[in-house]
Amino acid sequence: MRYQTLKALLLTIAIVFPIIGESSDGLKPKPSVLKSTLIPGWGEHSYDAHSRGYLFNGIEAALWIFAGFASSTATNHENDLYYFASEYGQIANPQDKSDVYLDRVSKYNSMDEYNEQMLRNRQWDRLYSAENGYYWEWESEAKRGEYFDIKTQRYLWRQRLTYTFGAIALNHLVSTMDALYLKRLNTSMTVQPQINDGSAGLRIALTF
Repeated sequence: MRYQTLKALLLTIAIVFPIIGESSDGLKPKPSVLKSTLIPGWGEHSYDAHSRGYLFNGIEAALWIFAGFASSTATNHENDLYYFASEYGQIANPQDKSDVYLDRVSKYNSMDEYNEQMLRNRQWDRLYSAENGYYWEWESEAKRGEYFDIKTQRYLWRQRLTYTFGAIALNHLVSTMDALYLKRLNTSMTVQPQINDGSAGLRIALTF
């Protein structure tokens, strides 16, 4: 699954780079904006903004849970789609057919009916032949209608899964920007005068 691959990548990065945000001497860890890039809310917790951190944690968890549900539901509809196509539409190996073909068979009761329409439209490049394994004939109009509904639901759940991935990416981005804002709030500047023999100046130190 795409969402499982993305999740595994994020977890791997978090394990491989556990020292992100540590000081150069390795003794005292410092907050890091990059933590929120990996896991939304992690950077906020580093800056002691725990309520904000829990908010991003919760959004991330909810999105992944919904992504898993959407993926599972889309897969179930896909299995139902293949079953209907094979059982009631006499379609051979529907899992090997393109989405374009699976969409077209939902709109015509048989291959012959479809080909007749394409001939009337002079769209000869869209004709199908039984010899190439593209024959279909629905058992009834009702079964074709059920197939159409299943196909529509599969498409909608695929879209929802895509939108969820986009929301996950957005959550990472917003959390990173929020951690950057907190980092700026935690930045302090110290100005110290320095007077040496024959010269004078200011020493400016930024602490993050």
